Amino acid sequence: MGKKHPFDSLIEAISTASDPDALTAALSEFGERHGFPFFAYLRLDGSRWRAVSNYPSEWQDRYHRNNYGRIDPIVRAVKRGVHPFCWSLDDPVFDTERAEVVAFRDEAIAHGIRAGFSIPIRVGFSHQAVLTFASSDTHCLNLAAMLDIVEAAAAAAMLHVAFSLPRMRWHQAAPSDLTSFERMCLRWVAEGKTMQDVADLLDAKYSTVRISIDKARDKLDAVTIQHATAVAIRLSLI
Repeated sequence: MGKKHPFDSLIEAISTASDPDALTAALSEFGERHGFPFFAYLRLDGSRWRAVSNYPSEWQDRYHRNNYGRIDPIVRAVKRGVHPFCWSLDDPVFDTERAEVVAFRDEAIAHGIRAGFSIPIRVGFSHQAVLTFASSDTHCLNLAAMLDIVEAAAAAAMLHVAFSLPRMRWHQAAPSDLTSFERMCLRWVAEGKTMQDVADLLDAKYSTVRISIDKARDKLDAVTIQHATAVAIRLSLI
């Protein structure tokens, strides 16, 4: 088996997500694992913006109500660049910004948004999006500095495509009641992995993987594991 990279787990979770809630759960889990309790996917369409985030609700409300996207220094940096980057609102450069930006910085920090890792996404037709992981603690940047920016860009692009799928596509893709873990197990089996391989890849017990695959097989009314993966692929579940 090849070496696992930090963003592999997020890419795999995005690939098997059954609905937008599964995507947000995957983002939250990835962020927590790498020192970022917060995430935000922000779609920028001209002067409009849309977001999927677990930032504090009060901060999200204020951001939207006050149209902070127009002065957010991280959004400005995203519009100027193409590569993933680390940032800290403690950076002295922000002290030289105009008063409203300094006030925005102070308010963001007060709501627990102090440092992070942002991944610009070019989505065509001069539109942009960004995936950000953030924390109230600048120590998160030590881990962020070691993340592969190519993998980060790939994961962010996949996430954008997934969030852009029509709602009907999500409903059609989930006629069964498979859990995200069951989907992940089946996906790895479909890739030719043994149950032990899957357990190692997902850092789970062999018995947990076996039980999950058996449950998935029953839910899909399949006779064998191979039959279950075939049904799951046909139904676009994995």
